[in-house]
Amino acid sequence: MKKILTAFCFTDIHNQQAMLDYPTTVRKSLLQANALAAEEFGLADVALVGGDNISDYPHWNKSCALPKKNFLDIKNKINACISGNVKGGKVLYAAGNNDMILGDIGTEENEPYNTTDFYDLMDSAFGTLPDSEKLILTSAEKPGELYWGAFHYVVNGIDFIGINIDPNTAFNSHEGYYSDETLIWVKNKLNEIDPDGRKCVFVVGHLSAIYYYNDGSLVETMINGNRSLFYDIFAGHRNAFYLYGHVHGEKSCYRDCSSGAVLHINEQNMPLGDNLREEDSCGKEYAYTFVHMGGLRPFGRQYFESDGMKGYGGEDKLQYFPTTATPTLAQFLVFEVYEDRVVFHIRNTGTHEQYHRDDKLKEYTVYLR
Repeated sequence: MKKILTAFCFTDIHNQQAMLDYPTTVRKSLLQANALAAEEFGLADVALVGGDNISDYPHWNKSCALPKKNFLDIKNKINACISGNVKGGKVLYAAGNNDMILGDIGTEENEPYNTTDFYDLMDSAFGTLPDSEKLILTSAEKPGELYWGAFHYVVNGIDFIGINIDPNTAFNSHEGYYSDETLIWVKNKLNEIDPDGRKCVFVVGHLSAIYYYNDGSLVETMINGNRSLFYDIFAGHRNAFYLYGHVHGEKSCYRDCSSGAVLHINEQNMPLGDNLREEDSCGKEYAYTFVHMGGLRPFGRQYFESDGMKGYGGEDKLQYFPTTATPTLAQFLVFEVYEDRVVFHIRNTGTHEQYHRDDKLKEYTVYLR
């Protein structure tokens, strides 16, 4: 069957602390992931960035101190890195919970601004979206700013719906969630573009919902009141895929098989199982599918190279930030859409034992139904 599309997925870069001193520095695991993806798969048709591009400046609950020029600098560097390996520079950006709390309130040098504003880059690459293809939200904290709650693009005939965190939950809160208004818009858009429930559609967001860590433990990670409304989005859409980040680090990395990143969800909104060591979706009865996009920053200092950066990172004195170093343990997702299936590949960027960039995890195939 003919291949329709190749997508690169990068999430939870977490450029942070001294990396956000001006001029800013992009985390090396993103540079490595982007280069490795293109080396193995060629140019992508679209790239998906799953949020939490920036964080911890220097602490999440004190992080509204990133000058606007710093944000614009890191934004343009991230896009320059990724877009060069994507046909037409088509990069879709979803907002993470950490993105929403950084810099929004402003500093002495800047007026408040929108730290999730990658909209101009998307308009330039995909074409300006008509009003019917995006949901505009405002925040009570900053009524002058406009946020995209959700949006819809089509690439090579494949539908992508981006879904962003509610800005009203963002300010100095580490959580954030999808607003009811956003979820209703996404549900209506899915029903509009896939009325028969058979179309291959990708919903791209940041927040996870339910997740198996690599020790086999099942964790419910969407605990706010709109959980049921979120799951209801996908009802009746058999070939819908929700792509997400949010969970990352050493407990969330996969070995040997890419299948661990794929959860088939049943009619009761529960996964069929952790899906480890599986090869394809044959014989599985499920309602829709969640797919984890990996993560480009671990947590433990032992999972970084010793090339941390010196900088201020929002503090008064110059200091050394070890976790601004190059991760030895980081993963990203590539998927290929064919006429009859979607093939998922998890890849490593680092040099950690058993998670080396040369270790190619076995692919996992989902057959369209």
